[in-house]
Amino acid sequence: MPKKLKAGFYSLACCEGCEIVMFDLEENFLKALDFVEIVDARLFNGKHPGEKLDIAIVEGCVESEVDKKHLLEIRERCKYLVAFGACATIIGIPGIRNALPKEIQKKLKRKAIIPVKDKAFPISAFVKVDALLQGCPAFTHEILDVFVKLYHGIVPKLEEVPVCSECRERENPCLLFEGIPCLGPVTYAGCKALCPSERAQCIGCRGFTEDGNFEALRKKFQEMGIPKKEIYNLFTYFNPDPFTKKMEEK
Repeated sequence: MPKKLKAGFYSLACCEGCEIVMFDLEENFLKALDFVEIVDARLFNGKHPGEKLDIAIVEGCVESEVDKKHLLEIRERCKYLVAFGACATIIGIPGIRNALPKEIQKKLKRKAIIPVKDKAFPISAFVKVDALLQGCPAFTHEILDVFVKLYHGIVPKLEEVPVCSECRERENPCLLFEGIPCLGPVTYAGCKALCPSERAQCIGCRGFTEDGNFEALRKKFQEMGIPKKEIYNLFTYFNPDPFTKKMEEK
């Protein structure tokens, strides 16, 4: 039988929800163990610190010097590093503080940790990331797909496809036409339009596409009567990225 890939799961600043999602794979997770050996993971009782890895799957963002040190050590040990979930790929919920007004940021207490800087960072800010597993939490079908592709030496790449494409496939009515502010036009697909299919707005947990027309969407929100502050909050809820701060200036 071909050699198994050695994999490890690691958590930085996050809720560890993405790692728990692994158990939702159920029988497919057991099938994955035919070609993947989990050698280092706190939740799976596999602890072999220092062992070389084929795949390191990291969830959470970098908030402290401890996070940064741990991440750099992981990168040294692995061939492929996979950013796992919104916190690792786009900072996610911990990054909300990045978009807070400066007067509020100054009041945040950081006595428990030594911050890298006065903000949170996606792991790509410090190390090379080979593949992304997006979402909050990440989706089980994509986790298995990454395992299979890396086993065959194929590095997964993102496609510039928005959530709107999946809404059309599922014949969902457009929430924008119903007065519901939705980030589907500028957010990466792959979730099977989970939220819009339940008539819940997309809030961008899978990250923004590079070619999204943000200005047009911002103007659409204005036409819908959404206050400027609410528009800014929506764009920065999961994606406190530098270019979204431009929305504050509009």
